[in-house]
Amino acid sequence: MTAALFAAGLVWSQGCKKGVEEALGLFLSVLVPSLFPFMALSALCVRTGLCARLGRRLERPTRLLFGLNGVFAPVLLLALTGGYPVGARAIAQLYEAGQIREKEAMHAALFCVCAGPGFVLSYIGGLYGNQAVGTVMLTAQVLAVILSGVGLKFLLKNYHISDKEIRAPALPFSTSLVMASKEAAGGMAGIGAMVLLFGAFNGMLTDWLPSEEWRAMILPWLEICTGVTLLIPHGSAELCAFAVGFGGLCVHFQIFAALGRLRVNKALFFSVRIIQGFLTALFTHIGMKLLPAQAVFSTATISQAGFSGGSIISGAALMSVAVVFLFTFKKR
Repeated sequence: MTAALFAAGLVWSQGCKKGVEEALGLFLSVLVPSLFPFMALSALCVRTGLCARLGRRLERPTRLLFGLNGVFAPVLLLALTGGYPVGARAIAQLYEAGQIREKEAMHAALFCVCAGPGFVLSYIGGLYGNQAVGTVMLTAQVLAVILSGVGLKFLLKNYHISDKEIRAPALPFSTSLVMASKEAAGGMAGIGAMVLLFGAFNGMLTDWLPSEEWRAMILPWLEICTGVTLLIPHGSAELCAFAVGFGGLCVHFQIFAALGRLRVNKALFFSVRIIQGFLTALFTHIGMKLLPAQAVFSTATISQAGFSGGSIISGAALMSVAVVFLFTFKKR
């Protein structure tokens, strides 16, 4: 496979170059603004001890639903609001800080994976020209994540860590902020490398498969952002929802990079991704049936939205609300 990819890079060098250029633009204009703040925020929650404090109060519901320590409750919240690799990075930071065990971390890493609200509501909803579709798909994905987490509780053993076993003390806010920014930058470097690599592959695939219909059927399972752009005009909302729930191989490798030293069972990880994809598609199908008649969309009227979605003001407002929400818990 390595030799084949090397040969493909030589034969379709122009497509490879163009794919990297497009992926670099996507990374700088979409992923860095949307992921970096949440990755820094997740590290800040760990270093200041906020996750541990919230975990003590949310121990019972978290263990009842997922069979995990309460410290994973804010991690799940960060995963649901931040986007695909944010939850994995928060789990890795908890593990590196000595606040969770390895098997417990690998358990949570199997299902704390989902697209962020900005991507689903602004980008996918914008592509359909209907925010109601994005809302249905986002709700479906959240339900899929929660149900897959509940199912894994019965499949995997219950690993518990008490407060006495937590090794790392809470750090001052100023120290935590500096460490969080450094860790987020390192995490973004690993994510960016995978985005550029898959961008090169997508560029070569575009030269190899000039038919947009064929690429629409292949690219979503490799790289989700470019893939759904091609898939939506040619596929159903349920197929797009499956792609969002599955995430694509590029996202999977981003998660592996974000997890650092943690090594999840990849066969089980991909199985959960497929299950989450099916559940997201199923709940999206049900949600579309419940939409009012005037909200039903047509792919013939899809408007092409920009990758950035929203505005700078709306993004800043969302970030401010998230920070205020977390620090309100901290004060209590």
